[in-house]
Amino acid sequence: MSFLSAIAVISLVVMFPVLLSLRTTGVPGIARFCAACALAALAASVSLAASVAPAWFHTVGGATLTVAACLLTLKGFREFLGRPPLGIWPVAITLAGLTMVLLFFSYAVESLAARVSVGAGFSSLICLLIGASIVRHWPKERAIAPYMLFCCVTAFAVATLHALRAATVTTGFDAFGSAAEPLWTTAILAARALVMPLFFLGIILMLHGWVIANLRHMIAHDDLTGALSRRAFMTELERIFSAEKASGRQTAFMLLDLDRFKQINDLHGHAGGDVALAHFTRTVRETLAGRGILGRLGGEEFGIAMRGIGRLEAAEIAEAICTAVRTTPASAKGTSIAMTVSIGIAMADPGGSLAEAMVQADVALYEAKAMGRDRLSIAGSLHAASAASARALAGAAAQMRAATAGAIGPARPLSSTG
Repeated sequence: MSFLSAIAVISLVVMFPVLLSLRTTGVPGIARFCAACALAALAASVSLAASVAPAWFHTVGGATLTVAACLLTLKGFREFLGRPPLGIWPVAITLAGLTMVLLFFSYAVESLAARVSVGAGFSSLICLLIGASIVRHWPKERAIAPYMLFCCVTAFAVATLHALRAATVTTGFDAFGSAAEPLWTTAILAARALVMPLFFLGIILMLHGWVIANLRHMIAHDDLTGALSRRAFMTELERIFSAEKASGRQTAFMLLDLDRFKQINDLHGHAGGDVALAHFTRTVRETLAGRGILGRLGGEEFGIAMRGIGRLEAAEIAEAICTAVRTTPASAKGTSIAMTVSIGIAMADPGGSLAEAMVQADVALYEAKAMGRDRLSIAGSLHAASAASARALAGAAAQMRAATAGAIGPARPLSSTG
């Protein structure tokens, strides 16, 4: 089986630089995984020398390196899963105790079966702990779930193979010996040789999945506030609108704008403005409580999309947001930053278009600003229509005055009573 051992060594040696290249990505536990891969490659290399080296060298050296690789892998998974890392002393004591036991059965009481069973038993126990850690602290990222499942299954497979090795040697029925069926023996030996490379392949896939998932999250979210980016928000808004349109239900779209944000920047600096934006986003997200999606459309302008709700419920949520923002000021360097928000609401009907709803929300936001800020305005409502009419009349009157002034001479400033 030296051929299979050589394949295992080559596979682990090839995987090591791949793991090493991930150190710059900041993946939790990557340093432990790199060290574990290197030790696993050394352990597999020791088995290649089994035919020429003394038996104790193979069992003591291989078992110690294998257990060390498993312990480092356990430390890596605990860090990756956000659990408290294993201290250096438990690892050192475990390895020291294992080495002393193996040396005892090499010199004081020479017993190959004892050495094999102790080394395999330690490795099996640690791999069981790895699999149990994955099952107990399953990560929330669904993108890496298939890779985590692969690692979990492989960890239990490694534990099973080592436990089988320890059991067969302890009971005297060595399934790996010549008395066993050749096919069974070959299958078990091949599994033992190749399962560790498969385990580290799963770890590499898991780490790559984590990197890709984090890159997608960074692209889809605003760095400062954590809200969806404009592109991601628009994509999700279109998806929600299409789904609700197929069901014949409305989609509520809100356009939010922090009032007098330039003054916040002028008074508290851009750092204070950043604090205000981040605090505002947290406040809105807590008020929404998962009932909609929040995105930053640009500057101090945000958007909210909610599915399957009516105008009254949308207005209640918007009013709650206004109240929460008004009553929970931000704090920057001990200074309170008061904030208010104006909100324009539009309902995207199944028979209409999303672009129309967005334009209506923009107009409603303008009306909320015109009516004094720190309030909401619903597109198509009575007060919004009245304000729009007044604005249109004022605009028309201004155009008439400008035209008249141009006809009779240079324009003159209007009096306050004009």
